[in-house]
Parts: sequence; C-alpha cells; structure tokens
Amino acid sequence: MIEKRTTALLLFFLSIRLLPAQDIKNIQLKNEKIALPLKNYHIVFVKDERSDTSNIGSVKIGMLSKKKTAVNLENGVAKEIGRFIKNNVTQDTATTPIELHITKLGIEETGSSGLKTENDLTTGFAFYLGAQKLTENSGGGTTQSTGDPSKLIDELIRGNIETTLHQFDEWWANNRSFYEAQNKKPSIKVEVSMEDDPQDPDLISYSPKRPLKLDDFQGKPDNMSKAAAITYSVVYMKYSSARNISNEIIVDVFVIANFDKTKSWCRNESRNTETLEHEQRHFDISAIKACELIDTIKKFQFSVDNFPRELQRLQRQKQKELDELQDQYDSESKHGTGQATQEKWNRLVRDQLQNLNCFHS
Repeated sequence: MIEKRTTALLLFFLSIRLLPAQDIKNIQLKNEKIALPLKNYHIVFVKDERSDTSNIGSVKIGMLSKKKTAVNLENGVAKEIGRFIKNNVTQDTATTPIELHITKLGIEETGSSGLKTENDLTTGFAFYLGAQKLTENSGGGTTQSTGDPSKLIDELIRGNIETTLHQFDEWWANNRSFYEAQNKKPSIKVEVSMEDDPQDPDLISYSPKRPLKLDDFQGKPDNMSKAAAITYSVVYMKYSSARNISNEIIVDVFVIANFDKTKSWCRNESRNTETLEHEQRHFDISAIKACELIDTIKKFQFSVDNFPRELQRLQRQKQKELDELQDQYDSESKHGTGQATQEKWNRLVRDQLQNLNCFHS
C-alpha cells in the first residue's frame, strides 16, 4: 500500500503599516547678545547627557487645542545651545576651556485655567574640566500662555543659560586655583628645626646655656653596672604633614635632643666635677648628632610618596652613628679615667659645638 503524503506550504504575509512621524515643534533660540562677557572660562564643547534626546517635552500649541505637541530645539539640544552660546556670548579663548553638559532640559504642562496653560521648565547644566566634573547647576521657570508658548519657552531657556554661565564664571574665579592645583604634579617641602621646650619636667632639652648638674642625675644606680654614672640622652624625631591649596606637601620635622633625669644616674662616691664633665660630653655628642640629622634632612631630596620612610631611614642612620660615637668616646677616654684622652675629647667636642648653629645660644 502506498501512502501519499501531502506537504502544505503556508505563506505568511506581513502587513506593514507606515505610521506618520510624530509632529515636533522645533524652537530656535533667538540670537540676542548676552551683555556680560565670560571672564574666567570659555565653552569648547556642549554635550547632551539626557537619556531621551528626541525632545524636551510636549505642550499644547493652539489656543483651544487639547492635543499636546512634542517640542525640541532646532537641530537638537546640544547643537542649538552650542550655536546660541557661540553667537551670543562673548568669550576669551585664553581662559580655561570648559565643557558644558546638559543633564536636564524639559518642559511639562502643570496646569490650565480658562484659556491659559501653565508649563514648567527644568534645567540642569554640568561643567567639566577635561574629564573632571566641577559643579552642576539646576534651574527652571514657569510660563503662562494662551496659544503657542514657544516664544516664552525660548526666553526661559535663554535666561537659564545666561544665569548659569555667569554663576559658574563667578564660581570658577573663586575655585580655579584649587582645581588647577589638583591637576598639577604634587611637590614636597620639608622644614626642619630643633625642638627645645619639652613639656615633661623630667626632661632637659640640650642648650649651651644649660649644662648638666649633678642634681640632674636622679635615677637609681644600676648595681650590675661598673660605670660611675650613666647619661640617658636621646635623639629622636617627629613630624607632621599637610597638603596646601597649591598641591604642595608641607612637612614640619622636629628633632629633639633630651636628657632624662629619671633614667640618668651617678653613684654617690662619683659625684664630682670629673664625672660630671665626662657625662656632659655624652650629652654634647648627642647634640652634635642631632644637629647633623637636621643638616642631613635639609639637604636631602625627599619624594612625595616615600618621605616618611626616607625620614625614618635618615634617623636610623644617625642613631647608629651616635651609638658608635658614644662607645668610641667611652672606650678611648676609659669612661673618663684617662685624663689625656678625656682632654682630647673635651677639645674635639667643644670645637664641633662651636660650629653648630641649630641651637639657640
């Protein structure tokens, strides 16, 4: 038995109905010169950032019309506002080049009374320096009209443009230096000085006018030590930093050379002028290294990103030198018992101190 198969070809006809284009009322902004020129910037580009750029809203055109008609600026919002600014705003191309971005521009009917129709305009203009958004201004206004409100909408838009441009002109005059500084490569300036006024009464800041006294040694002697006396003097550093309006980092560094009364001690049987002189040299050596640290910081070329570590590295190096010099002094002077070598160190240290200018004399 032969089975017959029948294949049916179904034809689908797509009916296309061409819809008429929506009527749009195009408004051309009136060429009317703005009296005040822009002094601090000029517009180089206008961009429409609105999500819907096909129109700016819809209004009733005829006096008795109930139908709304879409409204737009002729050739599009960005081109028309750019044309208006170019032809009607006096600008100086030697000033800052600024982009104008349109974030809002819309007209909406908000009410009607009799033959009059009320429409509200909302505007938003953002100002850009390159890719950086500087500020955004919002504005608007209301029209009441019978019949075609196009002329009033034109006046409102032009008035908002004029007000916004001059508001930003004043704002940019007051804020330009800050924003321009942010685009500059940051720089660094380091100021260093000796801090000589400790708040702690147990600390003595080094001063040529204030030599050590035996009464300054108030600590308890270490019975495990063979030393006749110990001078606890420290050299350390602290700093603060801030960035100014010119994008310059200002670093204030303070170097401190202190003697700690509570940690410095002298045995009763060693409380004499010879011991005091030997211990004074230890404090003098600390002061010399503190001054060298200041001088090193003044001459060093610090980097913007790494200055804290650079400061710490310089401080550690001077601390190492200080420890080595203190040990050398004790070794050569035999902790003050070698008269000849003690005198040698007295002269050496005093000569160096006379050449120092970081302490108030």
